[in-house]
Amino acid sequence: MVPQQCLMMVAAMLMALGSNAFTIPSSSRNSPLFMSSTDDDGMLKLTKEKGYVPKWKKKETLADLTGTADLSAGDKGLIGSVPITFQQGKGEAATIIETTALPGQPLKLVASQAGQFIKYGCGKGECGTCESLCNGKYLRPCVDVVPTDLELDAETGKYPTLLIQVKGTKAKVVSSGKFFSVKSFILGFWNNLLGMMGFVRDRRKAKKNWQERMDKEAEVKRLTEEKKRRRAEEAAMGNTKAQ
Repeated sequence: MVPQQCLMMVAAMLMALGSNAFTIPSSSRNSPLFMSSTDDDGMLKLTKEKGYVPKWKKKETLADLTGTADLSAGDKGLIGSVPITFQQGKGEAATIIETTALPGQPLKLVASQAGQFIKYGCGKGECGTCESLCNGKYLRPCVDVVPTDLELDAETGKYPTLLIQVKGTKAKVVSSGKFFSVKSFILGFWNNLLGMMGFVRDRRKAKKNWQERMDKEAEVKRLTEEKKRRRAEEAAMGNTKAQ
């Protein structure tokens, strides 16, 4: 009976709210970040206010501060005979970073020196979070190193370029004004109801336990007073006999 009553109550609340349940909260409307306007259908929409200056900005790296972000690997002081190209993403949005490394040098260190971000997980080569594609073969930069069995090019006398395709990363967008589904709303209401029922139950048990403890303390107090009274009577009888 209780779940049915809860469902009826939630349904009545949703019917009472109507279309207002899907409108934008008034707190967002009054926010200095946005300015409200209406479209042709009369629906309220929010747009960023012109001239707004954010209170935070992206931190500059050491390369940005010193102006060495666009320098080549040799100009940066990186040494090595194996040319390596890091590619992150595909198409026009792909980023390319060229550097050099020594045979046997950890790829994790090479990427860090070149400024290539790689998302790591376990750091032991087990989870596959950092797995990348290098010239048709998969490797894991957290544990793999620059190959030491590379052969020199017969024409140029140099090592061939290693193209390491790194997985693209993107920021997770979290919306604070998202309207949850009716199912999640009902389940949340039901969980809160169960929590209140459990609170009442535990409160009754605690009250009963407290009453039992108070009764025991009263009994101990009564026995102690009775024992003191008997000792006082025995002491008085002993004094009477001595006289």
